[in-house]
Amino acid sequence: MRLRDGNGVRMRRNVTILGGGNGARAAAAELSLLGHGITLYEARAFRDQLNEVAAASEITAVGEIEGVARLRVEADLEEAVADADLILIVVPTNVQRYFAERLAPLLADGMNVALMPGSLGSLEFAEVLRGLGVAADITITEFAALPYATRIETPTRVRVFGRRKIVAAGVFPADATDRVAPILADLYPGIEILRDVLEAGLNNPNPTLHCLGVLLSASRIEYSRGEFYYYEEGLTPHVCQAVEAIDEERLSIGRALDLDILSLKDTYWKMGYGPKGDSFWSVIRGVAALQGIKGPMTVDSRYLTEDVPIGLTIYSQLGAQIDVGTSIMGSVITLAGALLGRDFRAEGRTVQRCGIAGMSAARLREYVTNGR
Repeated sequence: MRLRDGNGVRMRRNVTILGGGNGARAAAAELSLLGHGITLYEARAFRDQLNEVAAASEITAVGEIEGVARLRVEADLEEAVADADLILIVVPTNVQRYFAERLAPLLADGMNVALMPGSLGSLEFAEVLRGLGVAADITITEFAALPYATRIETPTRVRVFGRRKIVAAGVFPADATDRVAPILADLYPGIEILRDVLEAGLNNPNPTLHCLGVLLSASRIEYSRGEFYYYEEGLTPHVCQAVEAIDEERLSIGRALDLDILSLKDTYWKMGYGPKGDSFWSVIRGVAALQGIKGPMTVDSRYLTEDVPIGLTIYSQLGAQIDVGTSIMGSVITLAGALLGRDFRAEGRTVQRCGIAGMSAARLREYVTNGR
């Protein structure tokens, strides 16, 4: 079936979305409203949260995306992915490994998996599959970031505060990009296809946006007992200056790998979220989509428990491997671990888990291109 809109003619695609949280529901709503066939699947431990969606067979989106989106909820993973043009995994990045293990026996030649966002998860995903003996010829796409600022309001209603103007993604291996690019373009017209998954993974700004700011606001977060607004209260001028410094380490890794990486300062205006400014502080003040969003409610939140072990850990290890200094990232990993009594370096996404330990910059670029 062909779909027509202001961007021309597109093919109707079957998309299976794994996950049932804020981002998964926003993605399901948008893609369904664009005319695609959507199947929603959630892990058994969280499946009850989709009971009302399953009964209604729809999600209502309000805000930047508006409409009643039709979809189906499937409880059997094999049935859910059987006819999917794309298996889109929209979960916290520390859950991606769980889905890699469960998808492993179901993957066949020609199937396409995507992580939204990735944070270099495509490399760990591929290594998990390799360790389980999966030889299927598949693609693993990772989106640079979740395109939506969104929250679930009721079990069948999701509010989208903001939607990125530009959606960007890279494909592993990059040599297979042409195979999946038409599908991605049908789902997200105007999508920016990046050089490879390194460029996509390092273009996720959340680890440098969230972790240091939460550490510097830890006492305020605990004292407020949930009455805290990170983007309004936590990102003060001097905190923003420190955030720019840790973000520069991410940019330095990108430069060493000859990648095109957007700074936090430039991300918001390019993505249509906010103004252009000469400092991160001047930019973040003008991002209306982030104003009025509470959180984190506790220090023990995804802003640390996801973005430190999954984001900063792999960023800092990758930097060390190619001789790029990441001293601020290292300090944040250590302090976050002390704050929460955890060893994030041991439990996080590492170069070993991604199958890239010891690779030079040149060897790494070759690997993400051909997958060998």
